[in-house]
Amino acid sequence: MKKRFAVALLLFLFPQPVFSGTKEEVIRLQSDVLQLQNLVRVLQKTFDENHGSNQSLLEQLNDQVAATNRLLQEMVTALRSQQGETAAMASSLRDEMQNITIKLDDTNNRVAALHRKLEESQTRRQTLRLPPTIEGTDPKPDQVYYLAYNDYLVGNYELAITGFRDFLSLYSESEYADNAAFYLAVCHQVQGRYEQAIQVFDEVINMYPKSDMAPSAYYKKASAQMELQKNDEAIQTLSRLISLYPDSQESELAKRELSTLGVGRN
Repeated sequence: MKKRFAVALLLFLFPQPVFSGTKEEVIRLQSDVLQLQNLVRVLQKTFDENHGSNQSLLEQLNDQVAATNRLLQEMVTALRSQQGETAAMASSLRDEMQNITIKLDDTNNRVAALHRKLEESQTRRQTLRLPPTIEGTDPKPDQVYYLAYNDYLVGNYELAITGFRDFLSLYSESEYADNAAFYLAVCHQVQGRYEQAIQVFDEVINMYPKSDMAPSAYYKKASAQMELQKNDEAIQTLSRLISLYPDSQESELAKRELSTLGVGRN
């Protein structure tokens, strides 16, 4: 290939016969041939280098294509695996939701049953509060009192307040009147209505000073006053409790409270 290329180049550059000139022309021709040979070698070297560079580039491209194909295959495999896991997860979630729905329905049924029982219990209590149906008879004071007291014990404070008020309006002279007034005040206190509680405790103190509930009324009143940050008034109430009922258990409690408040007694 090199020889054909060189001959073609000579014929193109020297269309006349080679041996038709003088000695100087022959020397010049030899020099030109030598230059052409050098040029052929340079061209061949350049061709070989370019061919090697192209071959290297082609190999790199083939490697890149192969790597891309491997990555694509891995992505397809991962996607299929993820789809399988997603399907399994969706199935598990559906089962879990079904179980939750069943449990929720069961809970709703239980709540409905408890609600019915509560309504029945309230109906029975309202029935017990009604006067007897026999003409000429009235409910006994102790029955009315204990209905309200039972409401207080189970935490139905609003019902207890209504019951104690009704009792006091009907049976203010009953032996349970002081207890009813005391627990009426306590119901207000446990619900945070401290001012109302103090007013009713004062009624117990003023109307039933000899009652065994009076010391407790003083002590509870002082507690309500402290809840309202009226410590000076609470100190006066506790001091009066100790003076009036020195032998009571509430008196000992009052002394401890005074000590906590920083008040010493001789």
